[in-house]
Amino acid sequence: MKNKKQYPTKKYIRFLTWLVFAVFTKIFNIKKNMPKEVQELKPPYLVLGNHVGYWDPFIIGHFLPHFTHFVSSDAAFRKPIVRFLLTRLGTIPIKKNVKDTRAIRDIIKVIKQGENVGIFPEGLRNWVGTTFTIDPSIVKLIKLLDIPVVVPVLKGMNLFNPRWSRKLRFTKVQVDYKLLFSKLPARALTDDQVLRTLVEALHHDEVDYQQKMMHKIYSNYRAEHISHALYVCPNCHEIDSFRASKNTFGCAACGYTIYINSYGFFEIQSSDPLFFTNSRDWYNWEEQYMLFFVKTKFDTDDTAFVFKDERLQFYKSTLTGKMKYQGLVDLELFCNRIVVRFLSKEGSLIIDLETLETINPQINDRLELVYNGTDYRFVGERPGVSGLKWEVAVNALWYKRQQLHKLSSYIKQS
Repeated sequence: MKNKKQYPTKKYIRFLTWLVFAVFTKIFNIKKNMPKEVQELKPPYLVLGNHVGYWDPFIIGHFLPHFTHFVSSDAAFRKPIVRFLLTRLGTIPIKKNVKDTRAIRDIIKVIKQGENVGIFPEGLRNWVGTTFTIDPSIVKLIKLLDIPVVVPVLKGMNLFNPRWSRKLRFTKVQVDYKLLFSKLPARALTDDQVLRTLVEALHHDEVDYQQKMMHKIYSNYRAEHISHALYVCPNCHEIDSFRASKNTFGCAACGYTIYINSYGFFEIQSSDPLFFTNSRDWYNWEEQYMLFFVKTKFDTDDTAFVFKDERLQFYKSTLTGKMKYQGLVDLELFCNRIVVRFLSKEGSLIIDLETLETINPQINDRLELVYNGTDYRFVGERPGVSGLKWEVAVNALWYKRQQLHKLSSYIKQS
């Protein structure tokens, strides 16, 4: 009896996806730069790309000469329509911020079937176009599989489809492909050599790139929802106070306002100081500011109130994995717990930070966490509510409590 394939695909879905992205890449002028050794490569091979936008796997996979099974967060499978498409495209689900051995076994099985697998070693989409820290465990997988490794680097993607935006922008995007390892050399290198080679090949800084290329962004919504990524005002240090409209965003507390020009750089149209000219530098500053702010709260009084979000939609996972609406809540962060206060009924849910398993900001104003094996979701009361500030703040508290195994690798603790 013939063995059943792992993550089988539907040919009609694959054809429709190819057709859609043939049109998509044509309309948005997305180009490829693929050397002959990648074009002529025979499967199976491992595809390791940088991760910026929602459409990265579809764009990368569209240009490759052979079909590729991509690995995606299990959170992406919760919407029925998305789950329908991803399962028929043979997408491999993986749990974020935890060691998912099942997913690793499935990747190995798909490779043994003679098919390609695509992974984003950053583990999540980066926020401002600068490649995040690469998980060193990817080296073990590269050596275990002992197959060629192809690295595609998306350039211009953070201008076209930044993680924090809901709208696509017309600009220039290019995917540069590179055969990083053939079958034998990766086994001959040390783990440090493999990791260093991969990190260098994957690294991309969109600000440096754009300062050289100066590609124009054709959009009148260059600032909308940027407060997902930029949540601390550099002028008054208020948290999550920004409101955006079209190409400008301003602080509701002090009035500090930034205009984003047609090349994605920041300008100020008042006598106020221009603290940052780009999102990368602002993002790096605010991460360190938030870590210091929260750690200081902890050192002063570990029962202190840190911040809160009001009137969030609250969801809880059911036994079938679906998210069920529970009502409106206020979400409060203390140095030792998260408090979910119900607005439509009496009572509250106390989430102890020692027991909290993961916390992740998602798209469309969503924050998701896992506590005692149950998934919870919070959706902001307005567009642009930052879930990222929660992840950074909780990481600061985990760091102070020596729960280092829970830390997000891309958040730079000092």
